[in-house]
Formats: sequence, structure tokens, C-alpha cells
Amino acid sequence: MTISGATPQPNSWLHRLIRFVILTLVRLFYPHIEIRGVEHLPADRPVIVVSNHPNGLIDPIVLMLGLNRPVSFLAKSTLFGNPFGRTFMEAFQALPVYRPQDAGKPGGPQGSDVKTRNEETFARGGALLQQGGAIALFPEGTTHSGTRLLQMRTGAARMALGAEQATGWRLGLQLVPIGLWYQSKIHFRSSILLVVGQPFGLADEAAAYAADEQQTVRDVTRRIEAGLAQVVLQAENDELLAAIPTVAAWVAPAGQALSLPQQHEWAARLLAAYERLQQTDPARLEAIAEQARRYAGALQTLGIKNPWALELPEANRRRLVWLVLLLLLTSPLALLGFILSYGPYRLAGPIATRAVGPYDTQISTIKLIGGAVLVLLGWLVEAILIGLWLGSWWGLLLLLVAPPAAYVALRWGEARVKLQELAAYDWLRLRSGDLVQALIAQRQALARQVMEAVQTVSV
Repeated sequence: MTISGATPQPNSWLHRLIRFVILTLVRLFYPHIEIRGVEHLPADRPVIVVSNHPNGLIDPIVLMLGLNRPVSFLAKSTLFGNPFGRTFMEAFQALPVYRPQDAGKPGGPQGSDVKTRNEETFARGGALLQQGGAIALFPEGTTHSGTRLLQMRTGAARMALGAEQATGWRLGLQLVPIGLWYQSKIHFRSSILLVVGQPFGLADEAAAYAADEQQTVRDVTRRIEAGLAQVVLQAENDELLAAIPTVAAWVAPAGQALSLPQQHEWAARLLAAYERLQQTDPARLEAIAEQARRYAGALQTLGIKNPWALELPEANRRRLVWLVLLLLLTSPLALLGFILSYGPYRLAGPIATRAVGPYDTQISTIKLIGGAVLVLLGWLVEAILIGLWLGSWWGLLLLLVAPPAAYVALRWGEARVKLQELAAYDWLRLRSGDLVQALIAQRQALARQVMEAVQTVSV
């Protein structure tokens, strides 16, 4: 495959349609995408976003949604190796990276032209930046589910320095570290937080780059690594990385439930305190951890997912009434959406799990694409059957009604789960008030222990 040196311009109707469909599907899969540190984002200037890479092809699309601007990205060249993949990649202004191990594969480098092809890609990236564009790069070099950042590759630094040098160091390019935090990257309807770090430019690197290009590239790469370390939650193991944000949500310093950005900020503080206590006072750390485990066990035994709901009874009762009315009013359309879509929707999860095996960095991508295709095929088959039975107009009507009905069914199911949860908490308060008060006291005691520990190690 031959790719010209021009920057791809995704302006055809097909490219626009692909972008609209994919962005809509990702927004449906992850309905809550929030951003912390938005004030750090540079305005009206070229940007290279450097980010961690936990979720395959979903990550650059999430960045586009969170930043609300077109963001190009690098992708392995084999994804361009067929007409469908090439059209999809060009719709998002993706740029191909040629890897030696892909030589001879469709879309891969031919012979020994890896360096030449990648230089062409870097030139196209520089041209896009000179047009004021944005590029997302993942300097770890691969997507992964590890609990710590991998060793940084130098590609982001080389592209940034090369782009500045090509414009006489007047480009005004900013490198922006952004941490991607998925509350559960493989679960439908979960939340994502983008944490924007402090951007930095490269205008002061001109002399150093002229004197020693390789050393300057290494220095800028270290700055990128330091920036990412400030915005990405890291821990020594999976259990700790999962537990700390949960504990952070329980022991909010303000005594109230935290927003997603607040939970991330507080979790980062708890992780830092954990690491210091591990060195200075492991006995105290173990005592707090044991208290947290007992509290978690109590919540699990009683089926309590949101302990804050136990402390806001009046607000919960008002919400109960609203949810009951909402469910009653929307139940007919929700039932239709359930009948039309539930079977194909449920097939997507098992298929994705079997397709990717243990590689959870790709599960959400397969779920998203597979679910959309299966549901759409289901609607088409159902519309054809209804058309044959009742007439073509009825089949067309069903095809038009199916998408909104499916969305109503989705939201109806979420509201039903929330109603059951709040009703169960109300019943628990009425039946076992003393137990609820004991749980509240236990949470407050844990919060005091954690806050004192954080304050101690912060001194």
C-alpha cells in the first residue's frame, strides 16, 4: 500500500458518517466522560497529547470526545491494510506506524523501508501540527493493563522537536500529558475521567537540540514521563489499584459523596500516603487496611454498593418517587425496545470475551463494534419479518422506531436497577436502623483514620 505525503483530510460524507457513528457508539458505551484540569488545555495552538494507553483503539476516540476537538493519532500500519480499515483510519486522520515485525503483511512495510515509511509518517504529523492540529501519542508504545507506566518510547519527543525545528522554533507547540482513568473499561455504561496535566513547550530546547539531538530527545522524553506520572494512578499491584479509588469514595474528606474528578484526586493522595506509610509505619497501614476490609465485607454481605445512600434518606425518597413515575410512563416503549434488542445485545459480551481471550485491552472495542453490528442485524431481520407478515410499511416503521425504543429500554433498565437499590436501602433503614447507624459509624471511623494518616505523612 502506498501512502502519499499529504495529511489525510477526512471531509468526505463517508468519513463524516463513520466519525459520527463511532463517536456516538463510544459515547453510548461510556456515557460519563469527565475532564479534570481543563484549564491547562492550550487554546488555538498545535498540541501533542501524550497519554497512557489502557484501552486499545478506544483511547484516542475518548480523547476526541473529552477534549471536544479533532485529534489525530498513530496506529500500526496493518490497520490500513484493507479498504475497510483504511477508510476507518482515514476518517479519524490516523497516521500509520510501520513495525519491522509487520513486514510482508497487508499494510506492513515492504522489505527494508521501515525507516523511510516512518519518516514519511512523522513528516505528515509535522504538517498536521503546522496547520494547528492535535495529535495523540501513547509513548508507552503499546496498550496494556499494567498497574504502572511502561518505559517511555522516544517517538513523541522526536515528533515534537522535529516539528519545532522545521518551523524555526516558532510553532508554539505544546506537549500535554493526559491520564485516562476508566472506572471499568470493559463494562458497558461505565465512566471515564481525563486528567489534564501541566503542558510544556519546546522553544527553549533549540540550542540543546542543535548541540545534541539524541540527548535532547531523551531529556524531553523524561519530561513526558514525569508529566504522565502526575496524572496517571499507579500502584504495585491490581488489587491495590482497584481498592484505593473505592476507599477514596468511602472516606471523602468533605463528608459527602465525591464526583469522579474529586475521587481521582483523593485516590492519588491516598496512594501517595500508602507508599509513605509502607516505608515509615507499616503496622498502622495494615490496621487501616484491615478496617477497610471489614467495612467492605459488611457492605458486600448486605448488598450495599453505595454506602452514601444510607446517609441521605430524604433525598433518596424523593428520587424513589421520581423513578417510579419515570418507569411507569416509559414502560411501553421500553418493553418494545427490550423485545427488539435484548437478544443481540446480550450476545456481544460472550463473543468479545471469546474473541480476545485474556487481552482485556481489546474487549471494549470488540463489544462496541460487535454489539452495534449484532443489534443492527437483529433490527433488520425483525423488520423484514414484520414486513413480510404485515406489509413493508410496518417493517419500515419498526426499523425507524427500534433505535429510540432500544435507548429508552437501556435507560429504563438503569432506572430500574437504581430504584431497586434505593428501595432496598430504605427497607434496610426501616427494618434494621441500628445496623445502618453502625455502618455509618464504621464508615466515619474509617474516614477519620485515613484522614489522620494522610495528614501525618503530609507533614
